[in-house]
Amino acid sequence: MASPEELARSAARMAQGAGEILLGLFGERVGVDYKGKAQTDPVSEADRASQDFLARAIAEGHPGHGVLGEERPKDKEEAQREGARAVPEYLWVLDPLDGTKNFLNGLPVWGCSVAVLRRGRPVAGAIFTPEGEGGTIYRAWAGGGAFRGERPIRVAPDEKPTAKRIASLPAAYWSQFRPTGPLRGGLGEVRAPGSIAYELALVARGGLHYALFGGPSVWDVAAGVLIVREAGGLPLARRRGTDSWEPLEAFYPEEDAPGSLDLARRWRRSLLVGNPALSRFLAAHLRKVNRPRLWFGWRRG
Repeated sequence: MASPEELARSAARMAQGAGEILLGLFGERVGVDYKGKAQTDPVSEADRASQDFLARAIAEGHPGHGVLGEERPKDKEEAQREGARAVPEYLWVLDPLDGTKNFLNGLPVWGCSVAVLRRGRPVAGAIFTPEGEGGTIYRAWAGGGAFRGERPIRVAPDEKPTAKRIASLPAAYWSQFRPTGPLRGGLGEVRAPGSIAYELALVARGGLHYALFGGPSVWDVAAGVLIVREAGGLPLARRRGTDSWEPLEAFYPEEDAPGSLDLARRWRRSLLVGNPALSRFLAAHLRKVNRPRLWFGWRRG
C-alpha cells in the first residue's frame, strides 16, 4: 500500500498533468453542455478532458482504487453501472475543473482538485491553480503538512474578521446565512471568487482569511479540506437542520459508509474554513437563513 505521502505526490503529478491540459484549452473555444434544463451549470470539453486524463492515470497507477468524479459518463447505462459500484477502501475524488464559468469566460480563477479518501477520510490531496507560469500545485497528506510547490504554507493568524484581510463568501450569502452578535459589525473585506478549490488553496496559504461555502459537493472540497487542515486550519461542517458546526474529519464515517458511489455522490454540507479560533468565532455567530420564509416575507413586504 502506498503511504499518504506517496499518494499526495501521485495526486500532485496527476493534478499537474490535468492542469496542463486545462491551460492548453484556456482561452480557446471549447464545446459546452449543461446539466439540467435551466442551463446554469456548464460542463465543458475541458472538464471531460481533464477527468478522462485523471481516471486513466488512477487506473494505471493505483489499480483497485475507486474513482468518484464530478462528471458522470454521458451514456446513461454506463453511468448507472458506475453509480452502482461499491465504495472501496481507497476512493479518489475528482473535480476536474472547478470554476468552469470562470474558465469559459477567460477569468484565471479556477482549479483542478484531486483527493484520496481512505474509508471516508481524506489522507492525501492536491489542487492545481493557474497561478504563475505553468500553474501552481498545492498538496498535503495526513500528518505531513501542506505545501505550495515545495514551500510549507500556513493559514492566516488573525482570530476575528478584519478589513485588513480578504474573505470569501458565496455570492448569494445574504440568502443563506445571517450574521449575529459581533459579526453584525462586519465580516471583513469580502470577495466571491467563484472556484471553491481555488479558494480553499488560498485559505491554506493565508491569501484568504477565511471562506464560507453554502453547500459544496464532496469533489469541490475533498482535497482542499485536508490542505487547509494540514496548514493549521480548522474546517467546520454545519450539522444538517441546525446552527451547530463540527470539525470535518471524515466525509463518510465508517459507521455510516455509503453503499454505492451514487450514494457517496450525495454528500453536501455547508462548510467554513479558517484558523481554529476564527472558524469557531464565525461558527458561533452565523445562523442559517430559512430561504422560503425570506422569500415569502419579501413578497409580503
